[in-house]
Amino acid sequence: MAPVRVLSKWHDAVEAAHGTESKHKRLVKAIALDIESGALASGVRLATQREVAAALGISVQTVTNAYKELERQGLVRCEVGRGSFVSARVTETMSNYILDSAEREIVDFSTARIVHTPDHDNAWREICATFATLDSQPWIHSFRPIAGFEHHRQAGAAWLASLNMPVKPELLLVTNGAAHGIFLALASTVGPGDTVLCESLTEHGVIGAANVLGFTLKGLEIDEYGIHPEHFEEMCDSERVSALVCTPTFNNPTVSVIPDSRRRAIARIAERYGVYVIEDDVYGALPAKTCTPIASLIPELAFYCTSMTKSVLTGLRTGYLAMPRRLALRVESVLRVSSWMATSPIAEIATRWIADGTARRLVELQRQRLAARQAMVREVLGEYVLGAHPNALSAWLRVPDYWQAERVVRELRNRQIAVTSPEPFLVGNTPRPNAVRICVGAEASDAACKSALETIAGVFEQYPHVHDFT
Repeated sequence: MAPVRVLSKWHDAVEAAHGTESKHKRLVKAIALDIESGALASGVRLATQREVAAALGISVQTVTNAYKELERQGLVRCEVGRGSFVSARVTETMSNYILDSAEREIVDFSTARIVHTPDHDNAWREICATFATLDSQPWIHSFRPIAGFEHHRQAGAAWLASLNMPVKPELLLVTNGAAHGIFLALASTVGPGDTVLCESLTEHGVIGAANVLGFTLKGLEIDEYGIHPEHFEEMCDSERVSALVCTPTFNNPTVSVIPDSRRRAIARIAERYGVYVIEDDVYGALPAKTCTPIASLIPELAFYCTSMTKSVLTGLRTGYLAMPRRLALRVESVLRVSSWMATSPIAEIATRWIADGTARRLVELQRQRLAARQAMVREVLGEYVLGAHPNALSAWLRVPDYWQAERVVRELRNRQIAVTSPEPFLVGNTPRPNAVRICVGAEASDAACKSALETIAGVFEQYPHVHDFT
């Protein structure tokens, strides 16, 4: 509960309101300052709206408006029947859930990345050696606000065609990864206060984008096959929805794959209500059988984003964004003001690897390595698997009822294993599943990975400490 001294500071802030500045805006600033400074820690339950109103001598409606604004900004999480809680921004707290730097002797299952092999190192050395012999390298001289060199865009279009997403090069932008592409699509279509839908458990970057761009993000019901089209239609019918952001292939974190029938239903609903679809297909190259992108069904209403980072090489942050024709100029202008242009030398590597077959060869190698790691997961943790796929970078594990996900994460961290709780993937008031995500691309030997998986199984089979001292 917010301490008395904090309420006193809020009272002083509200009393200082004057001129055109409303009391609710002064209250928002005061609470936000206390959250940013750490005076109100993440997870702290705020006083009820009636309690704050009584303590500050203002109306309940004023406090309600302030709490709603704080929730829109991503600083407060309001849960029906439980109250309002401080919820630190995802972009500031991700290191609590996903390691942002390597730690010695840690088996890091917290970061979604490919299984790195000597073949990746060799491919990188070969392309660097090739570059060293070239007299003309225009991609290192360019400094113009462009959507990508023409041959880079043509290579990107060829890559997307192999993923069942046909696009003309003039409707494709080269980006610095899929996250960059998704941000460009969102910034081009939605603004503060707009409603954007997504899976109720979604990629944390989308949640961060909501904080930055100021739109309202709402989660759709999901199951082991992804989004429920019926709920999508209900939401579109009951309120004005600007866009749907989704990951139909290997949702992060549940690893669900939306079947073709649901993809077509989602496309029809989006078309009927004029809702833009922003499709994150960063994992699209990994399944042995390529799926049908939703964006390919409604190209005039959809954006399609993918990149090389999750299938070819982790550091190859070249992405491609296919966009509706009528928004092409707008998206290009957002690219210009946000990042000027994508990094050309990296895009040149992707282009050459697409052309000579290296990209496809490394994807096939990745499928094999992921299948081996996922087989270990099934062997050791099969009874706990909620979501997995032989070609996926991660698995979604059920935590036994006598454990809580957060306590499991801490206990495993004490044992030099990093996994991710559901916290960074939760949208709005989504019920918190008692599950953890493990990413099988950990930079460790297969033997070390299997040993770590066995440790996870051993922890799951034990009852937790009566008192949690960690």
